[in-house]
Amino acid sequence: MAVDRFPFLSGDPAAPGRRAELADVWGLRSIWFLLPVLAGPAVANALHDLDATPRSTASATLWVLWAIGLTATLVPLPLTLTALRLGGPAVAALAAWSAEATSNVVHASFALAAAVLVVLATFAAPVADRFVDGASYGDERRFLLRAPGPVVLVLGPSATVVAIAGATVGPILLLDSRWVAGGVATALGATLAAMAVRSLHRLARRWIVLVPAGFVLHDHLALAEPTLLQRAGLEHLRAASSNTGADDLTQHARGLAIEIRCRRPHDILPAGSRGEVEVRAIDAFLCSPARPDVVLAEAARRRLPVC
Repeated sequence: MAVDRFPFLSGDPAAPGRRAELADVWGLRSIWFLLPVLAGPAVANALHDLDATPRSTASATLWVLWAIGLTATLVPLPLTLTALRLGGPAVAALAAWSAEATSNVVHASFALAAAVLVVLATFAAPVADRFVDGASYGDERRFLLRAPGPVVLVLGPSATVVAIAGATVGPILLLDSRWVAGGVATALGATLAAMAVRSLHRLARRWIVLVPAGFVLHDHLALAEPTLLQRAGLEHLRAASSNTGADDLTQHARGLAIEIRCRRPHDILPAGSRGEVEVRAIDAFLCSPARPDVVLAEAARRRLPVC
């Protein structure tokens, strides 16, 4: 089997950050695998009072979704990262509902604990980097960029709620034999959920790419198209100082940014409103990877000018 045909199977285990990525991904896989044991009893108790047909349908649906989620943990790609970042909060919502509905404190505690672990694992930075790097080609490595501040605080959680509610409210009403309301909610919810999922998936497609030729910034929020800085044109990569004069392409993301400075002005196409963009020449810019220390360590390993 040629590894190049399956990029998510490749990668140098000794590369900076790889061990943390693999450990966190296997932690995610393990906790997802154990979900039926940890959260299953509480969910079963919560479903106990339903009629036989809705209970069986709900149970079968949950098993199918669990299997899809487990498969997603085994195939690290940006698409499966989006699926898991929706699945984690969905598990938390299900655990909270089942914990409230069951009278068994032990079952409720295990369900809530499992949900917390799933959410923490799916949003861990090493997991995110491993999944976006699954789409890499050849000798390149991708690192996820942090989401903009407003997205982290408001827009991201709102889109997640819309996606989960849009996909579940209608079917729940149909299971309760509320055919008209369920049909309307399913049709409307599917549309809203698709829009929300698309928006969330675009966040999982913002990354830095270290390639043999140099450094690539792939960020549709900041740039109309990805920009490549050739190795020979790079002056340095370093942690950004508070008084830097570099152009800010972080989109107000929180956390440490890195500064990329060019030997000569480099042309970029900023993301413009209404499709209108103008070429700009910049000497340096900032971006915010989820793990700036690992990015700089990998850049140094590839003999890029890190200082």
